[in-house]
Amino acid sequence: MKGFSFPSVASTAILSLLGMSLAAPVLAEAGDFYVRAGVSAMDPDTGSESFSAIPRSGVRLESDVTLGGALGWFVTDSVALEISSSLPYSPDIEGNQRLKDLGLGNIGDVKYAPTYLTVNLFIDDTSAVTPYLGAGVAFNKFYDESATPAGLDVNLESTFTPTFLAGVELDFGVPVMVNFDVRYTLLETDAQFSGAIDETVEMEINPVVFTLGVGYRF
Repeated sequence: MKGFSFPSVASTAILSLLGMSLAAPVLAEAGDFYVRAGVSAMDPDTGSESFSAIPRSGVRLESDVTLGGALGWFVTDSVALEISSSLPYSPDIEGNQRLKDLGLGNIGDVKYAPTYLTVNLFIDDTSAVTPYLGAGVAFNKFYDESATPAGLDVNLESTFTPTFLAGVELDFGVPVMVNFDVRYTLLETDAQFSGAIDETVEMEINPVVFTLGVGYRF
């Protein structure tokens, strides 16, 4: 048929369907639940006090990526109570340049498994794109520490600390959604070293966590 272009018609149809779905979001109601799963990347803003016997020294945690999930319950149409966690991160414990110069660049590694309880406010739940903010408490579990240098042991203390997040949820007009959020946790802990170094230093970790996931509301 003259003037007919299948790719053009198909593209128009797809865009029309997408526009219809974006124009008809599934609105949350009090009592609804949602579950999410995705990939979380942790980037700590980290450092520590100096060891008294080694001036200008310090240790830090490296970045890592893992899988995470969340379960939420809408207390009202726009406020949800959420608990979330992830498979443990396995960041390396690294020495700063001063320690690297002494051959102590790689201190060891640790398992870090955070669990968050937050209250999330969904700012606009009447359109396809819904931003949200959250605040609450994080339980920061550290375990299975291992030190690389012979004769050195390290232990990081598990703590409860404040946590904050900001995110956006993309609704395609069905119960399945895509979300992206950024979380910041105010995290300080004691790093206890024994053996070759026998000292406890305060360590700032303050991880920023970026999560991209999919969710289902029911």
